[in-house]
Amino acid sequence: MTIDDWKFINTFAPWLSALGTLLAVAVSLYISFSTRKINLKISSGIYTFNENDVDEDYLGIQVTNVGFRTVYLNNYVSISFQAGGFLNRTNIGIGHKYIDSDKSSKFPCKLGENEVAQLFIKINNDDVNWLESFKKDHFSCRKISSLKIIVFPNIGKPFKVRPDKSIVEALDAI
Repeated sequence: MTIDDWKFINTFAPWLSALGTLLAVAVSLYISFSTRKINLKISSGIYTFNENDVDEDYLGIQVTNVGFRTVYLNNYVSISFQAGGFLNRTNIGIGHKYIDSDKSSKFPCKLGENEVAQLFIKINNDDVNWLESFKKDHFSCRKISSLKIIVFPNIGKPFKVRPDKSIVEALDAI
């Protein structure tokens, strides 16, 4: 190989080093931002607790932080329901008088890595069935299949998930 051949080959070296630098920066930014994302797992269901030899039914919602970033749920309003299609979508609050504060987490709630916040709604409360009134008030012109649980963390986007099959079946049975 001649000197001119080596000069020609060396003209590619700055381009390759610049490309390598850009790839290294892109990979490091991807890694740093992917570990900082908020990631919540939301589960729900109907649970029966035996209190004073009486079975009480509760609708329970658990929010688990499965990410690496700490998340705060500011109050009970951070967890609600959403119903309806694209044009008639509405958010539905739970109502603080139905929430069992003894079984539920205390708000504001700090969720570190793998920590859980729980919200329990007493279904039968003072001769009022929460599921019946929920269906009557909000599903006269909406489908139950459009129901979603929505969680609003202190930062980031809201998380939406369909409720457990037991909740949908209980609403259908009413």
